[in-house]
Amino acid sequence: MKVIIMNNKVLVEVIVPLIEERYEVYIPVNRRISSVIKLLEKAIKESTNGYYPAKEGSVIIDETTGNVYDINITVKESKIINGSKIILI
Repeated sequence: MKVIIMNNKVLVEVIVPLIEERYEVYIPVNRRISSVIKLLEKAIKESTNGYYPAKEGSVIIDETTGNVYDINITVKESKIINGSKIILI
């Protein structure tokens, strides 16, 4: 799969099992995974009118491999690309 970066962002599908929802979002490639998790949680909490409970220790997982992404690396370093499916738990 070819990496297409638009404005330093990639389009991913975020699967949120806790609320049984899926979202397509652009995430910045130069941000750390820990920062992206916080951005995703904030956006989901706002879009669900507070139904999604943001919490400490959340992680994102590659849907295909089941690997947990290291929160200390950037999205670019993680090899998350356009079309990646990630699970937020």
